Amino acid sequence: MESIIQREPYCYFCGAESPLHVHHCLHGTANRRLADEDGLTVYLCPSCHSRLHDQGLGDRHLQIVAETEWIKHYADDETGIEKFIERYGKNYI
Repeated sequence: MESIIQREPYCYFCGAESPLHVHHCLHGTANRRLADEDGLTVYLCPSCHSRLHDQGLGDRHLQIVAETEWIKHYADDETGIEKFIERYGKNYI
């Protein structure tokens, strides 16, 4: 599935255009699969991707963005957080 967060291929953090990796905004075996199904991915250059995984820089931000975009795309404002928690087991907002 395509990302519901980012349409154009450039690094989400620094704007580099290549090379790029696809990063799942939500982690863990089950959540990674669900994030892929729901389009909760962004493009990252190798440098930003390494920093994110090695130092956690921006990880929390991407989790909040993922939940916010999921609610906009798949739910409504009144029930969105509850539905997100049902699907992902956690609230990041």
